[in-house]
Order: sequence, then C-alpha cells, then structure tokens
Amino acid sequence: MNKKLMQVFSATLLFLLAAVACSPVEEPDDGILLMTFNIRYGSADDGPNSWTLRRPLVTDIVRESSPDVLAIQEGLDFQLEDLAGALGGFRKLGQHRDGGLSGEFSGLYVQEGRLEIIGWGELWLSSNPDSAGSVGWDAALPRMAVWADIRLAGGDQVLRVYGTHLDHRGTQARLESSRLLLRHASGGPPAVFMGDFNAPEDSEPIRHFIDQGFRSAVLAHNPETQTGTFNGFEDPTGGRRIDHILVHPDLRIDSGEILEASGATPWPSDHFPVTARVGFQ
Repeated sequence: MNKKLMQVFSATLLFLLAAVACSPVEEPDDGILLMTFNIRYGSADDGPNSWTLRRPLVTDIVRESSPDVLAIQEGLDFQLEDLAGALGGFRKLGQHRDGGLSGEFSGLYVQEGRLEIIGWGELWLSSNPDSAGSVGWDAALPRMAVWADIRLAGGDQVLRVYGTHLDHRGTQARLESSRLLLRHASGGPPAVFMGDFNAPEDSEPIRHFIDQGFRSAVLAHNPETQTGTFNGFEDPTGGRRIDHILVHPDLRIDSGEILEASGATPWPSDHFPVTARVGFQ
C-alpha cells in the first residue's frame, strides 16, 4: 500500500472510531413493570389479619417488587400514609372514590424517576363519569378509574395505564364499567387496564376486553395456571382470579405473575397482587 493510500485508510479508520465513540449507547428495552394490589381496607375488623399486623408485609411486597406503576385498591388515607416509606419515589394520581381523600383509593402511583407523565385524569364508573362520588347502574358503591399516559424517561413511545376497581355486587355495573373504560381508551395510546375487576376471565365484563384484543398478562405468561387472586385470608390457591392486568394487542408481554403468599397468618391481604412487565413490540 503506497503512502497516500495509507493516509486515506488511516483517516477513514479514525473517523469511524470517533463516530462509534460519539454514538449514544442504546439502553436495552426492559419494559415497564406494572403491579395491581388490593390491599384490603384497613378499618375492617380482620382480627389476626388486621391492618396493623399486615402493614409490614404489604410494605415489603411493594418495596421489593419496586414496580414502575402501582394500582392500589381499597387504600384508605391512613393506610397510604403508612406506606409512604415504600412509596417515596412515586407520584400519587387520583382522588379517592368519594372525592378528595374520602373513601377508598383505587388510583395509581407512578415512579417519576423512571417514567414521564404526559397527562392523566380520572372518571367515575357511572353515567356521569365527571361527577365525583357518583354511583353507576346497580353498583353498591361509587367506583372510579384513574388513567395516566406515560413513557420511559427520554423515550418517545407512550403507554396509557388505568387503575380501577369494579363493583362487587352490581352485575350490570361491572358490564357497563367495562364498556365505559374501553370507550374512554378508544383512540388513545395502547392501554393497559389494571385492578380488581370482581370478575374472572370467562365473565362478560372481561370478555369485552378480550374481544378487543386485550390479553391477560398472567394467562399470556402461563396459560395453564390455576392460581387465583382472591384468597379471602384463607385459600392458598388464591380462590377466584378476579384481579387482572389486561394488555393491549400492540404491546409486548414479558411477564405476568401472581405473587402468592405462604398462607401463614397474617396474610398480606385478602387478595394476591399481580405483576406484569410490558413493552412495545
């Protein structure tokens, strides 16, 4: 190789090395970790499973799981204050179901260090969704949902997450609530619905989501599982599976787990929490 060609080759090599050194390193897409957890309202007379005894277990579950987004159900204000240490890096989104801090919380906690909140809002599951504390159809109590559009810090793909708790008595209310939530999500970013739906996967309210292409993260990850989520402080198999993370078809499901307890008293809650890691296809 003559001297001139050697100079050209050396200059080209230096240019390529500099370009590689200056190029940003792409972070691996490890998805967004979601959790839904009905923590059982703390004013209930639960004897050996009372809130004061369960509180350290719930705190440990939240801290050790370290979700990016947490949907809580049945959280009374004093319980959320008790969990403040585990929720220190989270932003709370949503009122409680009776408005303000009154009644149970079924909203969201978002880990702001890892995620950016683009926008968020709330709706009551009734024919007057903007009316705080409104009761829908045959529901026994006010029910609501909180939503947030989020993205990974520095990212550009937006995900919408919902946290909700459907009524435990109203058959029509559960059905109409599913329809309302799907209408609300229509036209928005790919969505994930999390919460206590008081309905198993083969029920009509959940079939509305399935018919729109949504998938249970737990069943997608382990189609043969028989584990439930409503243990009632006594059933180590989890009883009925009524707590779900339902994932839009455009999203990737990397994991879906029910976090079972040992069955020793006290139980963390009368529901097992559910986690899922999701990402974009």
